[in-house]
Amino acid sequence: MKKLTSMQMNQRGTQDQQTEIYSQDNLWYYQTDTGQKIGPFRYQSEAQSNLNKFLSELKQRLDADPE
Repeated sequence: MKKLTSMQMNQRGTQDQQTEIYSQDNLWYYQTDTGQKIGPFRYQSEAQSNLNKFLSELKQRLDADPE
């Protein structure tokens, strides 16, 4: 199983923990911090793009939260 990592943003918008992008049976996945497996994706770039979008949306939600 091939693994790559991508930094995940915390509430302050700084890098906090790592999210792995990995391949299994020639398909690509990533796993959320809650353990949910996301995928499959046909290409590593597709998994990376989807992960970046997920993190961006998460950061937007955190920035909109008035707490």
